[in-house]
Amino acid sequence: MTFLRRSSLIFCFWSAFCATGALAKEKPWIEIRSPHFRLITNGDEHDARRVLGQFEVMRAVFDSQFPHLKLDAPAPLLILAPKDESTAKELLPQFWAHSGPKPAGVYHHGWEREYAVVRPDTIDSDPDAYHIIYHEYVHSLLHINLRWLPQWLDEGLAEFYGYTAFDSKKAYLGSPPDPGRVRFLQSRPPIPLEQFISSAMYSRDEERTQLFYMQAWALTHFLMFGNGMEHGRRLAKFVTALERGVEQKKAFEETIGDLHQVHKQYEVYSHMLAFTAEVLPAPAAFNEKDFPVRAMSAAETQAEMAAWHIGFHHWDQVREFTQAALQNDPKLPLAHEDMGFLLFNEGKDDEAFQEFSSAVDLDEKDYIALFAKIMTSPASRSSNPQDQRATYLGLSRVIELKPDYAPAYVELAKQSVAQGRLDIALGLSRRAEQLEPFRAGYHILTGEILRLMSRPEEAAAQAAYVADRWPGADRDEAMELWNRIPAASRQVPAPEPPAGEDKRLVAEGKIQSVNCNGTDFAITLEVGGHPETFKSKGFPVGFSDTLWVGRDHFSPCFHVQGLRAMVRYNPPKNNSYAGDLSYAGFRDDLAPPTVTTEAIAK
Repeated sequence: MTFLRRSSLIFCFWSAFCATGALAKEKPWIEIRSPHFRLITNGDEHDARRVLGQFEVMRAVFDSQFPHLKLDAPAPLLILAPKDESTAKELLPQFWAHSGPKPAGVYHHGWEREYAVVRPDTIDSDPDAYHIIYHEYVHSLLHINLRWLPQWLDEGLAEFYGYTAFDSKKAYLGSPPDPGRVRFLQSRPPIPLEQFISSAMYSRDEERTQLFYMQAWALTHFLMFGNGMEHGRRLAKFVTALERGVEQKKAFEETIGDLHQVHKQYEVYSHMLAFTAEVLPAPAAFNEKDFPVRAMSAAETQAEMAAWHIGFHHWDQVREFTQAALQNDPKLPLAHEDMGFLLFNEGKDDEAFQEFSSAVDLDEKDYIALFAKIMTSPASRSSNPQDQRATYLGLSRVIELKPDYAPAYVELAKQSVAQGRLDIALGLSRRAEQLEPFRAGYHILTGEILRLMSRPEEAAAQAAYVADRWPGADRDEAMELWNRIPAASRQVPAPEPPAGEDKRLVAEGKIQSVNCNGTDFAITLEVGGHPETFKSKGFPVGFSDTLWVGRDHFSPCFHVQGLRAMVRYNPPKNNSYAGDLSYAGFRDDLAPPTVTTEAIAK
């Protein structure tokens, strides 16, 4: 389940205003490619090559440490290297909205594209710039390889590897943060381990959040280099046990040791005067001069800027850049793709479909535009066998172009369920799980298919796995699956109830309408045969991971009528509406299976 209230970005950009006039009018940028990365810049070519070479060195070090893991996320990474503060401010205006230091590096996790922003003009004077990039890159690696990690270890590993340092001949794995952060850690009593490993990292108390991060780094460092930790082998066994579904505390004590004893060892370790770092040979040097470079056209530059702003829902900027790009080059595929998403966000589906079609006609390998074209086509919602067949073939073409594009497997699985081809649906859903195992909704989809296949024990295991590990909306969705399985058929322990009593009221039903007026939001559900309206300031909503739009394109204002929603609310201030909305979860329910002659023939 994806939230609009909480972003997985390292910084939150949802409401930032971005002035793009200068970027739209300045000279085009250049593109440089290395073996594994692509970078665009309006700055010095030599500086950009150096940044790109650093990314290749970073990847090579992680390759040596994770030889059996996938190293490239399904969402391709584009590095933006703005030449100066003025350009960076136009890309990231929220950092200039307040006083304080400005970042030399930022990372954005998107469903379709990932971005790293690096300022070559300040990176040498900001030692934390690459730490931010490395930290988030490690998150990407972990999330495409592992089903789940407790939050302390997810952040701890990202912090541990994020501080990797390099010189011309060596790499230093396990380098500590700056001395001020270490002193902060050592000046405060540690959170008891039993509490720490099951607590949320984030808090309204900024100091407590910082302590969580530092303790996550220090505990991971201890588990890698501490006495008796077998140079990280115990930690590796712990992760393996988690992947098998072993409960965290049990897995910890079976692979690492008694929590109270380990806490005592950790507390001594965290107060050392110096921390160990493993010295590795630096990866073979990349000849940065061999990276091919080309000048981008003005239209290409503008289309890339529009795609960047799509990820943050900065629709005014998307419009400005897209219109400029199409004016400069009416046959640029990316500009038509950008315009398609702009129109889709406005609820203009027919026009969006035409733009996606134009993008595919101009570039038959544009799998993002092809997927969007298929999903905005009336055929994707049709029960006509010929339309279903065309949709199936189109989605298969997406996978041919991009074999690791999980949303296409999900849509094929949903279509296969509707046609009664449950064995095929299960295989497709399992493949989506393998590609992006950190998406709780993919595990729930597999559970729903297993339930339809009369395999309730396995379905219950999927539901319990998610409900015991993901909080909030993901847990709600998993519990809905759990409750649909007869109690006698579950055969696994019931998920543990969340800490604290939730006193909010709950309702669920099919969405009849939504109303977006500035920050005022209202949703009307059919509840027990009657319309009930819930209101809120802002958009406290989430949605199933299996909705094709994903976080990059989801809006609660369009494309949600007919979906089912579960809402949590408080009593209303008056009886003119049903309640004050505190959360709405949009559900992507499977269509009931039907078996037809056409489906069997396929």
